[in-house]
Amino acid sequence: MTGSNEHRVILCMAACIGAVTWAPVRAAAQPPNRPPAQADSGEEPRDDAPRPPGAPGEAPGRIGGPGRPGMAGPEGRPKLWPQLPQAERRQIEKFIEENFPRLFVELQRLKDTNERRYVRRMTRLAPQMRRIMETLRRDPQLGALMIRERQVEMEIWQTIAAYHQTEDAAAKARLRKQLAELAAKAFDCRHQRRELEVRELEARLSMLQTRLSEADKARDALIERRVIELLERPPPAMIEEEPDEKDGSDD
Repeated sequence: MTGSNEHRVILCMAACIGAVTWAPVRAAAQPPNRPPAQADSGEEPRDDAPRPPGAPGEAPGRIGGPGRPGMAGPEGRPKLWPQLPQAERRQIEKFIEENFPRLFVELQRLKDTNERRYVRRMTRLAPQMRRIMETLRRDPQLGALMIRERQVEMEIWQTIAAYHQTEDAAAKARLRKQLAELAAKAFDCRHQRRELEVRELEARLSMLQTRLSEADKARDALIERRVIELLERPPPAMIEEEPDEKDGSDD
């Protein structure tokens, strides 16, 4: 593979994780309409509210989407919160309490006042938190960036809610400045996370290229070894073909 082709492959692989854009920042500056009762609750957007493109909760296949072991229900949907093992529920709750304390308080309040909505919310949040927890164990640096990105996202929504609630011009100016600072933090977190992901892709590509090169050099030896392995195995069971049945009645 030539240098130019290799560069193109890396760019194509990097494109799979999404180009870094200002779309989330624009989405933060133009929030969806939210009921006043929810705007001052300090919680995230409603389950049915649109989220900023590229938000941490919208990784490929959506966090906790189809195919996630232990987290998927019928047709790839996340398992309902009560269906998860109690130990797993406690682990997720503890993780939220440690890393997103304001969200934890809001969830506990919701649990006391609206059990049905709490279950629906935790059903959506559980696979997202699980993915962050798994990433944190596998790659602490990347996991820490995902946590920080999520924290900033929550701060953005809270600032948006406060901005729309106040009528004071000075307060709006202050909140708008604060929102710009948070948008910059969100951009930097997302940019750093994707830089790490690109480096991982580059490392994997380099490893695959090395393996291909080594296999190409040892082609004849590998083929001969494969032939020996195949001949040393017992022959596959031969299925005797049954004679075709005669059509119609016997003569």
